[in-house]
Amino acid sequence: MAKKRGPGSRRRQLQPEPNNSRLENRPNPANLYKIKPPKVYSSYPYSSYQAEEVGAFCTDQDRNVLNCSSDTFPRLKSDVKLPLDLNEGLEEFYNNKQEVDSNRLNYLPFWQRLLKWITLSDFDLSSVDIIARRGILKYIGYTLYDYHKSPWKFRVCKFQGKIYMYEPSPEQRSESMIEKDSRCKRYLYWGRQFEKTVTSSKEDMAGCYRMVGGNIGKYRVLLGAEVDAIRVTSHDNDGGDDIIIEEVLQGCPDCNRLKKYCNSSPSNATSTEFIEIKTCVKRQVKNKTSFGWLQSYLAGIETLVYGFRDGEGIVDQIAEYKVSEVPRTADWDAGAMFGLISGVLKWLYGQVDEGCSGELEYLGGHKHEIEFRKLSNEHFLPEWFASYVNLSKE
Repeated sequence: MAKKRGPGSRRRQLQPEPNNSRLENRPNPANLYKIKPPKVYSSYPYSSYQAEEVGAFCTDQDRNVLNCSSDTFPRLKSDVKLPLDLNEGLEEFYNNKQEVDSNRLNYLPFWQRLLKWITLSDFDLSSVDIIARRGILKYIGYTLYDYHKSPWKFRVCKFQGKIYMYEPSPEQRSESMIEKDSRCKRYLYWGRQFEKTVTSSKEDMAGCYRMVGGNIGKYRVLLGAEVDAIRVTSHDNDGGDDIIIEEVLQGCPDCNRLKKYCNSSPSNATSTEFIEIKTCVKRQVKNKTSFGWLQSYLAGIETLVYGFRDGEGIVDQIAEYKVSEVPRTADWDAGAMFGLISGVLKWLYGQVDEGCSGELEYLGGHKHEIEFRKLSNEHFLPEWFASYVNLSKE
């Protein structure tokens, strides 16, 4: 006599077999870094990181790397007249962009320019653990306060005990922003145009970069950072007290005023102040400062200059913020951002095997975790740089 089956037996028979391919594609929990709430990281003493300049370089129009000193960087103008229309040249810029993009294929990628500087300056890598573009650590730390939960992805490898990080194509980030929101086309140009208008530089320079070192957690980082401008202050000695006379533009919607500041200073000296330049609508500046502060602090930039514009790209006010003072009145936690960076670097260093490479990715959205995926048993460094490192070890 046949055994009668229960009502659940057929349902069990009809259940599909597990999709092994989907299971295989699931990330290994050991390869995931779970991002915690800001309060967990807030005790990190961010002021323990002090960016120390170890060198500088500039690039010409063909993006050749040239050693230089930071006093050759673009200067912030003190005689900018308001209002400024940032729309001038917009259409021409994007009409010529295709030609500019095609020329980009012949340029040395930015991350390799950092490596080129290391070889040209014969920089000693023995005390360094991590080499990266400043922007990579900026995006990692800013993940805590990024309202849009924007995704990011970086390549990583370990060679001779050092972690190297780079973004395959930073330009694609801007291009994808334009594709998602046509307004970004104007915003990106307005930022570029404002920086161009308020600075003066040599026409043959395409970019100026500062190389800085500092400690984050247990690791020593070497970062390359583009610098928008500097302000050099001269100290005059008239036989009495030394006085600095500095003219700073105090823009407002109704007037242009120049205010003079006098401070005591040693004689026969100059001081160089590094400056980051940005634009935004004034009411949004509170939400923008976490990003601008982290970007500046990582590179040892002292001053943030904001051009306040309206929705049509007209700047009617310029304001300055001392980077050291910004966290005191912020509703975000500077220590938390550095705590996240420190946590990710510590975790990542243990993930990457010597001589191997992979991807570090944050998917954004509701998935508040960072994944490392091993891609190859080989590093991705160019042969000319790997040879240099091997020779310097001998």
